Amino acid sequence: MNVSDEERLAAPCGLYCGACIDRLLHKSCHGCGCECGKCDSSEHHKQCDIYECCVEKNGFKDCSECQDFPCSMLMRFCYNPVWLHHLPVIENLRRRKTVGISRWVKEQKETWKNEWYLRRWIWFQKECEDRLKRSRKDIETMFSNEK
Repeated sequence: MNVSDEERLAAPCGLYCGACIDRLLHKSCHGCGCECGKCDSSEHHKQCDIYECCVEKNGFKDCSECQDFPCSMLMRFCYNPVWLHHLPVIENLRRRKTVGISRWVKEQKETWKNEWYLRRWIWFQKECEDRLKRSRKDIETMFSNEK
């Protein structure tokens, strides 16, 4: 699938890759639509059930193309208490379907120009990552104590 640089930033799940911590701080990802095999998107694709279902299994650009939108998998992704920065995905997908990818990406770029907002978003993503790390440690400890 050949996609433009713009489309790479519109993840199938509804996230805007231009505001992703991997892209902004680590410069290690070109966006979820990238298939270069050299950036972080390759690892994300391997681990992402939404990408597997939406793109690999069904050949969609995003979840809004699916008859089951929003499905239970997407709702779990959206309302996951660990990944709170996923909250806007369903509304993002609805907006993207209404106005198209190009206009949606332009709107997102305009939104993320606000440095105050962007700094808090990055903090929020870091906090979510830290929560996940703590949760994994707690779960590992819990299961190791049961043995």
